[in-house]
Amino acid sequence: MCDDGNTCCQTPSGGYGCCPLPNAECCSDHLHCCYQGTLCDLEHSKCVNKTHSLDWVERVAITQKAVVCPDQESECPDDTTCCEMPDGSWGCCPMKNAVCCEDKQHCCPQGTKCDLAHSMCVSAVYGPSPFWRKFAASRRKPSEKKADKTSTCPDDTTCCELETGTYGCCPMPKAVCCSDHFHCCPEGTTCDLIHSMCLSANGFTEMATKIPAVTALKPREKAVPCNETVACASGTTCCKTEEGSWACCPLPKAVCCEDHAHCCPKDTVCNLAAGTCDDLADLSASIPWLTKAVCCADHLHCCPHDTVCNLAASTCDSVNDKGPRFSVPLVKKIVALTLPSQNQNCDESSLCPTGTTCCRLTSGAWACCPMLQAVCCADQEHCCPQGYKCDLAQKTCVRPGLPSMPWFRKKSALSVTQPSDDNTPELADPVNRHMCDAHTSCPRDDTCCFMSNLGKWGCCPLPKAVCCTDGDHCCPVGYKCNEKKTSCTKAYHEIPWYTKQEARVTKGSEVLLGDKDVKCDSTTSCASGTTCCKLPTGQWGCCPLVKAVCCEDHEHCCPQGYTCNLEFGTCDKASSLLSVSLTQLQTHTDTHLEEEELCDASTRCPKTQTCCRLSDSTWACCPYREAVCCKDMKHCCPMGYSCDPEVQGCTKVSTATWWDNSL
Repeated sequence: MCDDGNTCCQTPSGGYGCCPLPNAECCSDHLHCCYQGTLCDLEHSKCVNKTHSLDWVERVAITQKAVVCPDQESECPDDTTCCEMPDGSWGCCPMKNAVCCEDKQHCCPQGTKCDLAHSMCVSAVYGPSPFWRKFAASRRKPSEKKADKTSTCPDDTTCCELETGTYGCCPMPKAVCCSDHFHCCPEGTTCDLIHSMCLSANGFTEMATKIPAVTALKPREKAVPCNETVACASGTTCCKTEEGSWACCPLPKAVCCEDHAHCCPKDTVCNLAAGTCDDLADLSASIPWLTKAVCCADHLHCCPHDTVCNLAASTCDSVNDKGPRFSVPLVKKIVALTLPSQNQNCDESSLCPTGTTCCRLTSGAWACCPMLQAVCCADQEHCCPQGYKCDLAQKTCVRPGLPSMPWFRKKSALSVTQPSDDNTPELADPVNRHMCDAHTSCPRDDTCCFMSNLGKWGCCPLPKAVCCTDGDHCCPVGYKCNEKKTSCTKAYHEIPWYTKQEARVTKGSEVLLGDKDVKCDSTTSCASGTTCCKLPTGQWGCCPLVKAVCCEDHEHCCPQGYTCNLEFGTCDKASSLLSVSLTQLQTHTDTHLEEEELCDASTRCPKTQTCCRLSDSTWACCPYREAVCCKDMKHCCPMGYSCDPEVQGCTKVSTATWWDNSL
């Protein structure tokens, strides 16, 4: 179905597209159309009649709704919010009705507040969540010749008023509009309405009939050839499919990913592991990757925001030739919700706090997703916000047109026993917990910390932790709280600090937790996702890595597949000469550390090496000082050399072998 003033024309795929002209002539190439009263000249790509020749018209793409920013010159995709950037320009926050933070770099969801000191979005209902980073707004396209506030005419035509009071387009530049409001004549002539002629000193010509004004038309563009027989539409890129045929990536000069199924914008690299396009200009940013074009003739499309569906070419065309750019911080954990007076009953024996959603666990028991009207994922362990879908493969929450976000882990539901005399639900007694006071407890491997701003106890998810004076955070044993940087420091080490969770009261709000601890022996265990390693004292310590390698010094550990190099203080991989910094045990005693190069707050490389990005969130160490990190985020070259993908090496005067930089 096409809008009023358009004409339905068949597409090459057999569906229908919309020509933005009334009563138009559909061209036989199924891609273009011409004005009423003209014919398609396929050889010259024109619309012709007896007297004139005009550029033909491409089928109009479905227009993407946009939010116009206050400067009236910038716009953001639908379901986003305009926020001012530090340089005074406008950016787009990737959510509707968002809160723009005062630093002009971040934004928060509706109903939350920006906590600049802790780089968080805070809410009394949902607790803290990470900041969202804005992306640049698009410049609004300049209008073509305006007949009035709602009508435009193509280039090389003239706006003339019609009998109806609306405007039409005379198919010639600088034309003379005749007084009958129906005809027009070439520049330098006069209208002879009696004889229906255009008069001039050199003779006369036939009058031209005006055509109704239309919306802005894109200029005719050339196709992008893939080979001698296959081509993609202008503004797209040819990419090979798994079968060896050609497909069209809906971005100009795009990067074709090695999986032959995805593509990324220019100047980005494909991160197959994370499913993103990583922006080399801003290593903290990543872009959700785009799948190959899908035909939109049935008005169902998968075009991301900041692109439009091109029905004629069956592609998604980038509006600003850069494609959508999003930066979404990872959500690692959420603060537990305070149990309010009213609860949501999952069944007769289980309930969840108000503001949460009941979801089943794999065991068949009930759990609580920490948000209203949430979507329960099929793995029966996670959940996503309302309006999102669970992507089990990527372990994220996805929503068309918006960046993906990490999914949420459900909390075990409250178990209700027979009501007591005061009609308060009695919950299961705490098992293997230690008490903060007579009525409040924390899990066995947590530390009780008093939350001064709330006036009650909280649980730091670390054993024997240091409680920070701000009342909201804590650090591992042996570390100090750095209030200015919101981090934990120990000698040369600096790690992000931990957010405390609210402690649970024994009577009336006890939550049953699943036992997924890693057993060290019959009496000692480490939290899930860690590895038991012996300390120099003979006691057990917890390495914060899954299936880690415990080093012989009983103080450090390395990732799975690496070996401990105690001489250089690194983790080395047998199949590679690369190394990464040793990972400190949580209960490591204070020792002198050699000088290191800071990659970020929690990652280091030896001074003799160079930090290089593996993705937007991980680092590796190149075994050269002041090395050159290659754009593919997999390799590096010595100083003075450059990365040469054509020879798969480092080139200067001669070719040198490069080093695999993958972990």
